[in-house]
Amino acid sequence: QPELGKPMRNCYSLPGPDFTYGMYMHKRDGGVPEAIGHWDSVKAKPHKRIMPRDFVAMGRGAVDEGCTTAREFALYYKYMDIRCKDKQILRYGCKIPPGMTFGRPPRPSTPFFDIMQHRYKELWMEQQRARTVVQHVVKKKIGEVHENRTTFLRMHPLPVKEESFWHPQRFEKVWAPH
Repeated sequence: QPELGKPMRNCYSLPGPDFTYGMYMHKRDGGVPEAIGHWDSVKAKPHKRIMPRDFVAMGRGAVDEGCTTAREFALYYKYMDIRCKDKQILRYGCKIPPGMTFGRPPRPSTPFFDIMQHRYKELWMEQQRARTVVQHVVKKKIGEVHENRTTFLRMHPLPVKEESFWHPQRFEKVWAPH
């Protein structure tokens, strides 16, 4: 029954001041010095990687054995479990080959002697000269008259067709009185 004029309590009463919250460890409770000095290290279990099934190799094997129906293939797949080969992919914990490096290769260094001799300026100047020559040739072509079909036919007229006296064959066998 709730007290008169007060709401009903819906919680438990708390324990006394001598109660300790949490879990007390009897074996290890050396406080901060033990926590700092003795780290708990967990040894990693060896993880065996299960490779996926190699259905291409299993299909070839089934055909070599003479399987032709879907049921025979299924039975072959059930009893012959061929897995993909591990390509020695670098995983966490495996050894790295001695000559292997990671990352992008460095850019080749710029030859300092070429910079001192202004070689890059000379190459740029040659490119600019070649570009102006090409532009000049293109401009010259713009000034010329473009050849179209009309100008071509004026310069090279079509040969005149000779008149042929050919008649259809049905008129050849007409009887003519002599």
